[in-house]
Amino acid sequence: MTERRFGALTGRAPGASDAPFLAALYLATRPDLGALPVPRSVIEGIARHQQQLQLEDYARRYPSAETWLLADGAHAVGRVVLNWTDDMLRVVDLAVAQPMRRRGVARTVLVALQAACLGQRAMTLRVHAENGAARALYAACGFAVVQDDGAALELGWR
Repeated sequence: MTERRFGALTGRAPGASDAPFLAALYLATRPDLGALPVPRSVIEGIARHQQQLQLEDYARRYPSAETWLLADGAHAVGRVVLNWTDDMLRVVDLAVAQPMRRRGVARTVLVALQAACLGQRAMTLRVHAENGAARALYAACGFAVVQDDGAALELGWR
């Protein structure tokens, strides 16, 4: 696992030097933490702890998952975590850096993954119910609701 193409984007395994980008990316996906009435240093500490818990959870639930740092040229733009099986691709996590949102990064990744799965695998992912922008993107890419637990939606594509 050294490099993978996602359309016009490149994916590579994240290294130690990517930790600041990944920490900022995680915090950007957690607006609830940014709303806490505490100093920024406290929020960053909570985010570091929660990010570590997330990584441990992914490793436990998806021990064969691949993590890719997404880059547009030399610039990191996001991260995707994928779990492949014989008949299914689970998009465990897809996060795009705040300055790159609404510029087609997530769509580029999803379309590339759909092309890789076509005729061979179904794709699934989970999205927070209140994330309207992501839900609209997934619907436009052909994902349909499989399950709704109120807080999150399980989506599928075949």
